[in-house]
Amino acid sequence: MESHRFLFSIFLLVSFICASSSRPVIRLYGDRTRKFLRDDDGLYCESWRFTVETNDAGDWKSIPSRCRQFVEDYMTGDSYRSDSTFVADDSLEFARDVEVAADGHDAWVFDIDETLLSNVPYYQAHGF
Repeated sequence: MESHRFLFSIFLLVSFICASSSRPVIRLYGDRTRKFLRDDDGLYCESWRFTVETNDAGDWKSIPSRCRQFVEDYMTGDSYRSDSTFVADDSLEFARDVEVAADGHDAWVFDIDETLLSNVPYYQAHGF
């Protein structure tokens, strides 16, 4: 029973840290950044993508309009396939090294979107 409380406490601590660390650290909307990235959509979109991947873009709901074609090209091109293959290979290598206890209490938990299920066909049909 005591171990359950300890694990629950760890879970709450990790949840709190994750929730508090999801606040934006970098924003692309400052005056200096705007001037620097004003005319170069490719550079702007690469920087926007980087802040999204590092969870520093803040609470965003949609792709900036100037980056829609950039995202579509990425998602349907070689880079996305390469990135996905690389991550899948690393994940499989990690999974092979995990020692599962024989007590039946171990479980794998996955985030479905872009982990086990690709949304690319949906985006191709409905827009990026």
